Amino acid sequence: MTQRITIQLIMDIGKLRLKFARDGFVIVPKFLNKKELMVLEQESNEAIKKNQIPVTGWGAKGVDKIHPWFHKQLRTGKHVELLKALLEDDIEPVHAGFFDRTPGEKSGISPHFDAVGHRSAGATIWIALDKTDTRNGCLYYAPRSHLRNYENTLNLSFDTNPENAFPVEINPGDAAIHDARTVHWSFANKSQRSRRAIIYLYWAASSKPNHKKVRAQNAVPH
Repeated sequence: MTQRITIQLIMDIGKLRLKFARDGFVIVPKFLNKKELMVLEQESNEAIKKNQIPVTGWGAKGVDKIHPWFHKQLRTGKHVELLKALLEDDIEPVHAGFFDRTPGEKSGISPHFDAVGHRSAGATIWIALDKTDTRNGCLYYAPRSHLRNYENTLNLSFDTNPENAFPVEINPGDAAIHDARTVHWSFANKSQRSRRAIIYLYWAASSKPNHKKVRAQNAVPH
């Protein structure tokens, strides 16, 4: 059974849907309550202990394939109904992932969009485990980029100047949700703080990727 979202969030869905359609992303403060955040942290740590998630580096996709709790969350977590509402469609789960920017990590992630190779409709929800800001490698979104067409490459030639970017500076338990066609990236972690997050990616059921189309060969972290 899919977990329920809060009454307040239900009341806000109309506004969130408008922002999502307009900008290609929305921020949901305090998406997880303290208990839910604690459980997410515990399950992430458990996966690390079992070597299902790398302790250092960027992290891992496909955590749902090796950890039963994440497998269930990908399909029945409280975010599922919210994403259906934002996309106005049923959704097909793709994967759950754990991503980190470890202290001092210098490379960052180049601008890209998740639906590279097919531009199918979909969404990713990004739930913060740590406070994220411009110092520790937060995500950046390019507002309204989901409305434009870009080349099918994982390394877009894209202007990341501040006037073209929205820094996703959020707290643990907050969620950032972006359209699968929204361009996003991150810079190096210049702090001594980690920037951990759990992500869940979905395609809209009526817009699943056509596997005969060109597909990207490498996955990109967030």
